[in-house]
Amino acid sequence: MFAWIVFITIAILAVALLCGRFTANYAAEKGRSKRAWFLWGALLFPFFPVPWVVLGLLPKKQGPALTA
Repeated sequence: MFAWIVFITIAILAVALLCGRFTANYAAEKGRSKRAWFLWGALLFPFFPVPWVVLGLLPKKQGPALTA
């Protein structure tokens, strides 16, 4: 029984890390913090499309204006 619990836990952690990684990469494309969105994506992995929808609705983050 303990072996099944460990096996399922490892599988769930792997899926959570993958979801966090995909969300972080998408956030980086939008100019957002990769580390923060990795945490949100990993924590909200049962609701995987939700972080993507939120990132899709947020405007692209602009960097600091360069003045000459």
